[in-house]
Amino acid sequence: MNSPWIATLQSALEEALQARVPGRLPPLDLEAGTDFQQSVWQALLRIPPGQTMSYGQVAQAIGRPKAVRAVGQACGANPIPVLIPCHRVVAAHGAIGGFSCGLDLKRLLLAREGIWF
Repeated sequence: MNSPWIATLQSALEEALQARVPGRLPPLDLEAGTDFQQSVWQALLRIPPGQTMSYGQVAQAIGRPKAVRAVGQACGANPIPVLIPCHRVVAAHGAIGGFSCGLDLKRLLLAREGIWF
């Protein structure tokens, strides 16, 4: 089955795994997330490859500076962890933080972007 949606998804994943911003994302249904989660996921899409933000910085960016733990939970609920780059969110004290797909993959994704933990 070779649909345009699948082709666009495949291209976006390949670009993301090469530490590039996907030129185009297929239409993604993120309606399952709460309004808060969706605001976090939108903020994650604005973090460019090769850069990170702390959970606190993401909370600040969405106007909810005290919602640091909730940002972490929203990252954990991210339905598309590579395309919505929650791997670029790290702990404020310099630690790698968590990742729903495992820390080995988070390290690999960050290393491809020139960030080493």
